[in-house]
Amino acid sequence: MNHEELAIYIGNQIKKFREKRGLTQQGLADKLNVSRQAVSRYEKGLRKANQDTLFELSHILKCSIDDFFPKNDVDEKPQTLAAHLEGELKQEDIDYIMSLVERFKNEDK
Repeated sequence: MNHEELAIYIGNQIKKFREKRGLTQQGLADKLNVSRQAVSRYEKGLRKANQDTLFELSHILKCSIDDFFPKNDVDEKPQTLAAHLEGELKQEDIDYIMSLVERFKNEDK
């Protein structure tokens, strides 16, 4: 996602949460102390909201700052063997695996 697409996405999210709270653009503008046109430009992605504005918006719209950004679609997979096998091995299996690990570590020396 490039910068323009991100600005449009954030703008759509601002609009979605504003409407969910039953606020007009003017109502939101009043709470932010900006013009209605500024809110319109945020929502269209023509003006980028800085971190302070996003923080204020999250309070006004009762959402998380993270809600303004796209979710990471990367499927997080466990990065360790232990995470893959958690709860599936008996202690004797763990001991055997650890002995193999030690053997491999010693072969590298």
